[in-house]
Amino acid sequence: MPVAADDAATVPVQVLFSVPKKRFKKAVDRNTLKRRSREAYRLYKQQLLYSQLSGHSIALSLTYIGKEIAEYPFIEKKMIKLFAQLSGEVLK
Repeated sequence: MPVAADDAATVPVQVLFSVPKKRFKKAVDRNTLKRRSREAYRLYKQQLLYSQLSGHSIALSLTYIGKEIAEYPFIEKKMIKLFAQLSGEVLK
């Protein structure tokens, strides 16, 4: 459900997960990657939320660009690294 412009300030982070159909023809493969990415986001989103300045909101689009289906620990490691980089950018 889309968030109205008035509500955008109250929602600190909006996230979109995308897996290209061009690389992963089977829906089950795309859904597996999105499910793994969403779970890693769910577990580590506090790292991004705590570093955020009050009054700002973040719209984040994450696109899987790998050619193979990655295991969950790999996705989790990359998500942690991404959040560490984003936390540094938000604080600047």
